Parts: sequence; C-alpha cells; structure tokens
Amino acid sequence: MNKKLLAIAVGAAFGATPMFASAAVTVYGHAQVEVGTVDDGSSDATVVEDNARGRIGVKASEKLGNGMTAIAKYEFKTDTTDNNSTKSNAESASLTAREAFVGLKGGFGTVQLGNLKSAYKYSGGVKYDPFTATLLEARGNGGMSKGELGDSAFGHNSFVSNSIGYMTPKIGGGFTGWATFNLDEAGDKKGSDGDYSFGLKYAQKAWEVFVAGINNDDAAGGDGVKFGGQFKFSNFKVSGQFEQLSPAGGADIDVYFLGGQAKFGNNVLVAQFGNTDSGTSDTDYWTIGLIHNLSKKSRLTAGFRNTDDGSSEEDVFAVGMRMKF
Repeated sequence: MNKKLLAIAVGAAFGATPMFASAAVTVYGHAQVEVGTVDDGSSDATVVEDNARGRIGVKASEKLGNGMTAIAKYEFKTDTTDNNSTKSNAESASLTAREAFVGLKGGFGTVQLGNLKSAYKYSGGVKYDPFTATLLEARGNGGMSKGELGDSAFGHNSFVSNSIGYMTPKIGGGFTGWATFNLDEAGDKKGSDGDYSFGLKYAQKAWEVFVAGINNDDAAGGDGVKFGGQFKFSNFKVSGQFEQLSPAGGADIDVYFLGGQAKFGNNVLVAQFGNTDSGTSDTDYWTIGLIHNLSKKSRLTAGFRNTDDGSSEEDVFAVGMRMKF
C-alpha cells in the first residue's frame, strides 16, 4: 500500500476524507531496534532497545494562494521493541505525543502553534550527532546536555507545549532565525508564560555557525546558551559546540562536543568526544562507530561508547538497524 492510499485510509478512519481531497497528506515513521552490552563496572547486561527513535506521524499541507500554505502535523512516539510507550507510568499505551501543530508558511517565513520543537534543542545539538537516539549518542552521556535544566525546562529535553514558533526565511544570503515562545499563563510541566528559546544560524554550502539560547523560570528550570558550527570538505564533516547551562539555584554547567565523520561509499565512520563539567563532577565521553547505509532510508549501525564521570565508568557496545518510511 503506497503512502497516498495509506493517507486516505487514515483520513477515513478519522472521518475526514473530504479534507484529504484538497490537502496533501503524508504518513511517515521511523522504526529502530538496537542490541547492546552495557558494562558499568559493577554489572554487565545485554539490552534490546528502541532508544526513543520509533515514531509515526501525519503531515498535511494546503496551498492557499498568494504564496501561502497552511500546514499541520501530528507525530507520536512508539517503542519498536515492545510497542509500548517509553513512559514508565503508561506501559499499556502504544503512543505518546511528540510534535503537533497547525501553522502558515509563506514569503514571511513559517508560523507554528501547538506542541513544538525547541529552537535550542534543534540548533546544532541533536542535528550534529548521527547517533542521536541510540545507545552511542552524546546527549545525556557527557557530550551534550540532556535534562540538566530539569525535564520541565522549555524544550531542553522534549518539546514546548502551548507555544508559538516563528522561523524566518533565509535573509542576507545565509541567515535564518528561529524562536519559540510560551504564552499560556496557566503553564504546565513543559513551560509557562514567558519561557522561550531561540536560534540564529548563518549557513553556506560547506559550513555553518549558530548561536542558541533557552530560558525557563520554573523552580526546576534555568537558562542556557550555546554556540557552534559545522564544516564540510570532500568526504569529511567536522562539528562542534559549547554549551553553558545555569540551572535555577545551582552552579553553571559547561558542556563541550566535537565530532567527525568520514564517508566512504555507503559507509560513514564516526568519532565523537565530549565533556560535561558541573563544578562538582567532570564527565568525559567518547564514541567510535560505523554507519552502513543500505539505502537512503535504511541503515545499520555498530559502535562503542565510553562515559566516565571519575567515580564510575560505562562501556557500551551496540549494533542496530533503523528504517524510515
């Protein structure tokens, strides 16, 4: 069954077939399973995990004329390994919400309203790590931040709810801006009135640089800033960034990341290094691995990760497969 027929079937299931007659709809998803060994010095275990990569979504767009397009999206997370939610208190649920919005796109840029991606999280960050959402990722393992401002921080470790987002068109031959704001005075665990994140990037064909920031006024929140860039030459790519986070009531946390990729045919060799310094602890991260692209949408991965915080050390070897559709 092709995507068009699947989209019609989804529309019929929701009783919305008339909308699909005039709007372009795409159904998509990711499926991933990894098998790994995790040795933390005191125990050695074999794990089979999805690592938050499994997802399914629906995107829709409708041309309105005058260069404007209406857009909408619903995306849900599902664990490929057991078809359960990754939330410990919702093991019977097969889907949990990710991104969901309605918006307009045109020559003025893009406006989105809903549960949105954070400009901070997706400037550099997860975009620079080809092992994001795997056992080898830098995020949360010493190479990139994850939750240091608390899970409640505005999009630092998830998405930003009850919010409005704006992305500029390309300005001045390479500048783009992105900002997300929470306007809901009632607030919730993912943000409250006045919280925001932003990103500013200048990109050319072979390189880019960016700066991004985040602010959350909740007691478990804080603020942060990061900057970095990426450079491509021949079959090689080098990425790096520096983050400084200021948790509410705590000391500053500095996070460094450096990654390199070398492409040979359908294979990409990846080496990454990082360090997280919280003032009271110092965590080093490094990984080396290989990505073999079976096609544009399917890949195999294998690699080794080491995370050492001075008092404990974790060694991980993992192999996995991912397919996008």
